[in-house]
Amino acid sequence: MKLLVADDNPVWRKLIEAAVVPWGYRVIVAENGRQALDALRSDDPPRLALLDWQMPEIEGVEICRQIKQDPDHPFTYVILLTSRDRDEDMIAGLDAGADDYLTKPIVAAMLKSRLAAAKRIVEAVPPVQWTKPQVDDFEIEKIIGRGAFATVWRARHLVTGKLAAVKIIRADLATDTVFERFAREVDAMRKMDHPGIAQIYASRLDRESAYYAMELIDGRSLGHYVANENPKATRIIEMHASICDALHHAHQRGIIHRDVKPSNVMVTEQGHPKLVDFGLCKSMFVPDRNLSSSTTIEGAVLGTPMFMSPEQARGELDKVDHRSDLYAIATMLYLFLLREHPHGANMIGRDEMIQTIATTPAIRARSINEKFNPNLDDLLAKCLASEPDERFQTAGELAAALRSFLHERRISIEPKTNA
Repeated sequence: MKLLVADDNPVWRKLIEAAVVPWGYRVIVAENGRQALDALRSDDPPRLALLDWQMPEIEGVEICRQIKQDPDHPFTYVILLTSRDRDEDMIAGLDAGADDYLTKPIVAAMLKSRLAAAKRIVEAVPPVQWTKPQVDDFEIEKIIGRGAFATVWRARHLVTGKLAAVKIIRADLATDTVFERFAREVDAMRKMDHPGIAQIYASRLDRESAYYAMELIDGRSLGHYVANENPKATRIIEMHASICDALHHAHQRGIIHRDVKPSNVMVTEQGHPKLVDFGLCKSMFVPDRNLSSSTTIEGAVLGTPMFMSPEQARGELDKVDHRSDLYAIATMLYLFLLREHPHGANMIGRDEMIQTIATTPAIRARSINEKFNPNLDDLLAKCLASEPDERFQTAGELAAALRSFLHERRISIEPKTNA
C-alpha cells in the first residue's frame, strides 16, 4: 500500500522511510505542504498519509482539513505527526479530520501498529462513496463534507421539500469532549433566529444517534467570495456590518462564537453573509467548567490562530467574551482591505503566530498604506486594542460605526449642487 510521508525535516523523512519500507509500504515523500497536497490530489493518491503538523507553504493540519472536507476525494487515513502533546492540540487535529495523532519522537513499534490498524480500516472503507445514513424525516442525497467524527450531508425534508445540511456525529467514536462540543453547538443554534445566522431545522442528541439539520446555504465562504468577486472596499465593509448584526443577535442571547473567521461566514447566491459553525461557542453567563480561569499560553488556546484576540492567544479564557469576537471581525476586515495581518502574522507558524498576537500591539493600517482612510484606520485601531475595555463594547456599536463611516464617505464624495 502506498504511504505518503510528508515532513520538512529530512532526518525524520529518512528515519520514517527506513522504518516503513521493510513493513511492505511503498513510500511517497513530500518535503513541504504543497508537495503533499499535490500527491494527495493526484490521479492515484495514497490512501495512507503521515503529515507533519507544521510544514512550509501549507501546514499538515490544513492539508488534512482540505482533504477531509472534499466530498469527491477518496477516503484517506491521515495520521498527524507533531511534537505537540497537549490535549487541546490533539482535539484541534482531530477536529480538522485527522484519523490518528502521533507525537515525536516516534517509537517504531507504535508506528508499525498504528499503520497496521490504519491499513485495515482503509481496506474496509469504500474508496469513494460512503453508505448513506438514515435520518428521520429527511432524504439523504449526497455527502458534502467529512471529518474525524462527523459527516455533513445534503438532504431534503420529506414533508416541506426544504434542502438541508445534515451534520451527523459518529457518537460511538466521539470522545466526551467532542460530544459535548456538538451538544453545545446544537443548543446555541436553537437559541438563535436571525437572517444572518444559519437556521437549525431539527436535531437529535443521544448516544445512539446525534445529528442536526440546518439551512443549506447555496453559496461559498466569505474568503472565496472576496477572492473570486474582488468586491469594492465599501461592499466588504457593508458585509462586515451585517456580520456584526448577526453577532449582536448571538451575544444578546449569551452566545460568544470564539471562532469568527472567513471560512465560518457563508455568502449566499444573493450576496448575503451568514454566520455558521458555533462549535467553539461559549455562554456569556455560564463559566466553561472544562477550562481553568488561570490557564496561560501554555494551556488551552481555543480558536483559529490568525483571527484570535490577544486574550485568546494568551489562553486567558476568563477574559474571553463577546469583545473577542469583535477583534476577529476587525482582523478579517484588516486582512481583506490591506492583504496584511494586523500583527504581521501572515507567513509564520502557528505557535509563533499565537505568541505574536499575545505579546505585540496591532499595526496601524496607515503604517501599511499611507493612503488608507484615517477615519477607518482609527475605527480598526479601536477594534484591535489589546485591552477589551478599549474596544467597541458591543457588535451593535461596531455595526453602527461601520455604517456611519460609509454614510459619511458617501456624503463626502457626492457632487455638490447649487441651492
